[in-house]
Amino acid sequence: MTILSVDGTRRTRAARENGVVFQATLAERVVLSGKGLHSGSDTTVEIHPAPENTGIVFRHGLRTVAGLASNVVDTSRGTTIGFNGFRVLTIEHLMAALHGSGVDNAYVEVHGGETPALDGSAAPYIAAIESVGRVEQEAERHRISITEPICVRRKDSFILAVPASEMRITYVLDYDHPMIGCQTSDYVLSENDFGSKIAPARTFVLYEEVAELLDRELARGGSVENVIVIWNDRMSSPLRFPDELVRHKVMDIVGDLALVGAYLNAEILAVRSGHALNIEFAKEVLRTTGSANCEPLSALGAN
Repeated sequence: MTILSVDGTRRTRAARENGVVFQATLAERVVLSGKGLHSGSDTTVEIHPAPENTGIVFRHGLRTVAGLASNVVDTSRGTTIGFNGFRVLTIEHLMAALHGSGVDNAYVEVHGGETPALDGSAAPYIAAIESVGRVEQEAERHRISITEPICVRRKDSFILAVPASEMRITYVLDYDHPMIGCQTSDYVLSENDFGSKIAPARTFVLYEEVAELLDRELARGGSVENVIVIWNDRMSSPLRFPDELVRHKVMDIVGDLALVGAYLNAEILAVRSGHALNIEFAKEVLRTTGSANCEPLSALGAN
């Protein structure tokens, strides 16, 4: 991935040797279009460069909502943010791609109310980002380091985090299903390999869940082109990795935890967590670390 400084030169070696990481934005605009996974509508996102300390801000015309946990309004089979009646559905794959690529600041112009599902993974977003590269900015990257264990739990699902110098995610996927069973993935967040190890993992659904989702007016844009459909004896397409399903869960966590508005230093164990628990954990991180009202990232559309 191309990384340039704002004046076209590299940062000083001394700054890098001291461990300083600077914020970055896109070098230029990228555009992606496709069907929204849940709305089924034709959707387009234009991802624009943004000044340092902007964070990720979604907008349509004059309406804006910041990509922050405080703005999450729904976690039904995806993460939806909203503010003052403006909602954007299913942002987790785009957020994961930006976060996993080291993009701190961007304006995301949304046409259609939902991000495009594309192939059901974050890989097309990564490819778009890599096609233009990043621009390094003057401000240092925002980081949140937890100083004590944090745990959130719902029934038989939980997320536990302990202090660490980077983000490490261990996810345990445990389905009582002959095609899934128990899978584990261990990943250290790095912009060097997120695009190859995690981003290509696609979303999945059990065949017996499809009718219920459609009754709830969800998954109307879903198809075997953007979702792995799982029957008791087969899947709708060959897997990209033997453990693709659990890798997708890691991707969802990266995207959801990007909504803390910073890069999180923590070692995380997640067992059977989904979007609702991921967002609950993100909010608990902000509450515990005193970062919930951190400026300027919460300045636009913070509830």
